[in-house]
Amino acid sequence: MQFHEQLTNWYEENKRDLPWRRTRDPYRIWLSESILQQTRVAQGLPYYERFIMRFPSVEALATASEDEVLKSWQGLGYYSRARNLHKAARILAAECGGEFPRSYDFIRALPGVGDYTAAAIVSFAFDMAYPVVDGNVIRFMCRLHGIFEEATSSACKKQISSILQKEIVLSRPGLFNQAVMEFGALACTPLSPLCKREPPQAELFPGFPARNSPGRPGSHTRLESGPKGGALCPFAGICHAFRHDVVSQLPVKKKKEALTLQELHYLLIADSEGIWVRKRGYDDLWRGMFDLPTLPERHSGLESNKSLETGSGRGSRSKKRGSGASGLSAFQGTGYLAENLGATQEGLRFLKHYTQTLSHRRLSIFFYELDARSALAKQVLATEQGCQKIAYQEIGNLAVPKNIEKFFADFESRFQGG
Repeated sequence: MQFHEQLTNWYEENKRDLPWRRTRDPYRIWLSESILQQTRVAQGLPYYERFIMRFPSVEALATASEDEVLKSWQGLGYYSRARNLHKAARILAAECGGEFPRSYDFIRALPGVGDYTAAAIVSFAFDMAYPVVDGNVIRFMCRLHGIFEEATSSACKKQISSILQKEIVLSRPGLFNQAVMEFGALACTPLSPLCKREPPQAELFPGFPARNSPGRPGSHTRLESGPKGGALCPFAGICHAFRHDVVSQLPVKKKKEALTLQELHYLLIADSEGIWVRKRGYDDLWRGMFDLPTLPERHSGLESNKSLETGSGRGSRSKKRGSGASGLSAFQGTGYLAENLGATQEGLRFLKHYTQTLSHRRLSIFFYELDARSALAKQVLATEQGCQKIAYQEIGNLAVPKNIEKFFADFESRFQGG
């Protein structure tokens, strides 16, 4: 049996039942792939379903406002994905009548669409022979073929794409791509691949019994002798990594950079009529979303006026992890405020401290309540761009970052009409 046949047979027996696999609609496939770029299936599935209900077609997405799109995306992070979906939908609506053309090059040129997403769309929707190369595929192929190039390098991806191109033309392209991705996701996993699991105790994946356990007919046997294990994996006998006992060494990973530790100092400024929020600009983190006004540099001890995107800015301060960020380990609410900011006399009171980890930075986020009648509040609202007052009942309509959403939830009683 050839590789592509064995792979697709495994897929048909073990695939997960996911809604975007029950359709050839390129819009739904595109949306699912955009969500899953940086999000696990379990987390992304409810967002996919809600997004489809809110924007059931390219036209519906194209005619929506950016605020509506960001609000629907809220909680998924990596908000550039939502903005790019919105931009691309408008292009498709304007140039193609809301339909996806059967053209890899056109789809590849849309905002936010890379080689992988374009290949996924055209293969799943139109059965065009473009192989997908994502993280799961890279791991599977690096182990199977003994590829020791750094996993995210262009050389590695090019080599894998060349291998898959020879296989995909022998099968149904959409089915083959789904199969190679699913095997990487469920079987050739980072820490517990099938070849390292032993029946009958091992399971293929949660919810499915091992192949030679009661209720699961059939079993895969190793094709050749090799290291102990491998009975569950259909490719153990031809896998370079398994046969040479280097499964844990592949794929070759790029050394992680140290996280930047960044402080944010937010201000809750409110009165009986509503709360002041800030719409972020388009040159920094969380572009176009809403958060709160921030403590000016004079009080937060900042030395830079760069945007948050570069790791510093008004109301923020950045240091490399392990460099001893000032005041964080000894932070004690209002005591920290008085000692480090010297601003308690201005109607400023500590409320809450959160932490949040992003891809390249760890945020330490401080929230303070500031009297709307104080001189500092008037200064902040007069000088910080994007500040506006909204009624309490409008808070739930805003697209906000995760940390602001959590703050609003924790202090919900404060926002019930003042």
